[in-house]
Amino acid sequence: MAGHINTMDGTAGATCLNCGATRVGDYCHVCGQSGHIHRTLGAWWHDFSHGVLHIEGAAWRTIAMLLRHPGALTRRYIDGERRRFLSPLALYLFSVFLLYIAYSVLGGFANVHTPDRTMQAQLSAEQSRVRGATALVERQRAAAAAAHRDTTGLDQRLRRLKDSQQELDTAARMLKQMPLPDDDREGGERIHTPWPALNAKLNHAIEDPELLLFKMEANGYKFSWALIPLSLPFMWLLFVWRRNTFLFDHAVFVTYSMSFVSLLTAMMILWSSALHLPGVALLMALFPVHLFAQVRGAYGLGNAAATVWTGALLVASLIVLILWVVLLLLLGIAH
Repeated sequence: MAGHINTMDGTAGATCLNCGATRVGDYCHVCGQSGHIHRTLGAWWHDFSHGVLHIEGAAWRTIAMLLRHPGALTRRYIDGERRRFLSPLALYLFSVFLLYIAYSVLGGFANVHTPDRTMQAQLSAEQSRVRGATALVERQRAAAAAAHRDTTGLDQRLRRLKDSQQELDTAARMLKQMPLPDDDREGGERIHTPWPALNAKLNHAIEDPELLLFKMEANGYKFSWALIPLSLPFMWLLFVWRRNTFLFDHAVFVTYSMSFVSLLTAMMILWSSALHLPGVALLMALFPVHLFAQVRGAYGLGNAAATVWTGALLVASLIVLILWVVLLLLLGIAH
C-alpha cells in the first residue's frame, strides 16, 4: 500500500532513522524509536489516541496520588519512579491552567474597572434605559390619544421620565468636565524621590489603585512559577540537617504542593461561584492537613516531628506569599 512504508524491519542490525544508531531489536536502544515507520491515517490515529490516553492516565494517576498520598507520591518520584507519574512541573502547569480557566470564567480579569470608566458606563446605561422608557410611553400616549382615551396618567409618567432624562444629561455633562485622576494632583505629587520617573509611577499607582490591582492580578498568573524559587531557600534552611537531601528533593516537594494549592483554589472557586455552596472557607483547612501528610511521607518524619515542621512550613509559606505579592506590586508599578 502507498500509505504504509516499512522502511526498516525489526531485525537486529538495522539502522535507526531517528538517531542513526544500529538497532538490536524492534526498537532503538538509544532513542526508543520503533523500526516500523507507518504513513497511514490509522497509524496516525493510533499514535494520537495512545499519546492522549497515556498522558491522561498518568495525569489522573498522579492527581489521585497527590490528593490521597502526597508524601508517597513525592518520595516515589524522588527515588526514581518517574515514568508512572507526571513530573511535578507538568502537573503544576496543568493545575495552574485549570485554575486560570476557573478564575477567568467565574470571575477574573474582566471584572476590574477603573472608577471613572465604571461611573461613565453606569450613567450611559441609565440614559439608554430612560430614553427607551420615554419612547415607549410616547407611543402608548399616541395610541391612547388616537383612541380618544384618557392620557392623564401617561402624561404624568412622561413628564417624570423627561425630568429624569434631563438630570442624567446634566450629570453626564458634568462628568465629562471633571478632571481625570491623572490630572487631579491635589497640589502636586504625593510622593517625592530623587528619581522623577519613579515619582510618576508611584503617584500614578496611588491615583489609580484599581488599575494597579488589575496589573497584579494579570501578573499573578504569569509569574506564579516564581513561588518555586522563592520557596527553595526556606526549604533548604528547614532541612539543612538532613543528609542525602538535595535541592532537587525540595523542588519536587514544593512543586507538587503548589499543584495541590492550585487545584484546591480552583475547587474553591467552583464551590462558591458555580455551585453557590456554603463553607468555602473550610476548604482552606485542607492545605495544612495536606501539607502535614506530604512532609511526613516525603521526608520520613514521625507525627510529632511532622507537626512541628508543618507549622514551620506554614510560616515559611506566608513569608514566601508576602514576598511574591511584593514582587507583583513592583511589577505593577513598573509597568
